[in-house]
Amino acid sequence: MITSEQYFQAKPHTPEHSSAAFTLLEKVNELIEWARIGGFEGPTCPNTGTQISGSKGGAGDGGFRLSTSTTGAQGSKHKLAHAVDVYDPGDVLDRILSDDDLARFGLYREAPEATLGWCHLQDIAPGSGHRTFIP
Repeated sequence: MITSEQYFQAKPHTPEHSSAAFTLLEKVNELIEWARIGGFEGPTCPNTGTQISGSKGGAGDGGFRLSTSTTGAQGSKHKLAHAVDVYDPGDVLDRILSDDDLARFGLYREAPEATLGWCHLQDIAPGSGHRTFIP
């Protein structure tokens, strides 16, 4: 289970961020629990100590990002508390998920070939509107 404390770490955030993250993490945690049936173990990232992917010595770049973060795209949904990178070292979660599954949980993901070792999930539709999209 990914908690809001893990998601935000000690980064300052607004009540709007808290509300957005609550909704996002509720969906993501439900999806992770469902994916366990398909063989996803929900491993812990050795760099973050959580199910959120992040680089060694990084600032928890797979969870919430400050508006000043240089990780990822400038308009990253991480900066709005609407995206999280789930640690997925064997790409098991990405193999289990279909667009129908994503729709069931109200989520979207970056294409698996662009996220080797993690699964980017967000609860805001990308410009294309596709459940699985190319970043």
